[in-house]
Amino acid sequence: MSLSLEDLELRAFDPPHLGMPGWACQAGRWEDCGRFVEIFVAVRDGRIIDVGFLTNIPGDGLVCASAYCDEVLQKTVEEAQALREQDILALFPSPKREDAALQDILRICVDAGVRSITACSPEP
Repeated sequence: MSLSLEDLELRAFDPPHLGMPGWACQAGRWEDCGRFVEIFVAVRDGRIIDVGFLTNIPGDGLVCASAYCDEVLQKTVEEAQALREQDILALFPSPKREDAALQDILRICVDAGVRSITACSPEP
């Protein structure tokens, strides 16, 4: 999946995955200086079956969290844990990839996501 500038604009106003999943889930939260991103994942048989997010970061925060959720949905827990902000950033059109603020927000979203996914992982 690759995102066009139009896709980004639509996600900023009506982001897919906004809110908590309907299934039992785990949450991971990143918070600093009054900003937050919380990612929710529902896992069944080692695969992410539903995902959602909450954030108070407008615009790019909504876009980044939504794109992250798209990427982890239907992946195994291991595949989702391996995702990094560069993987999500690669989906964005070239001019947006250079935006340092966008990269920072993606890092935040991935951190919150890893925390939620780690909460689902069985203990070794």
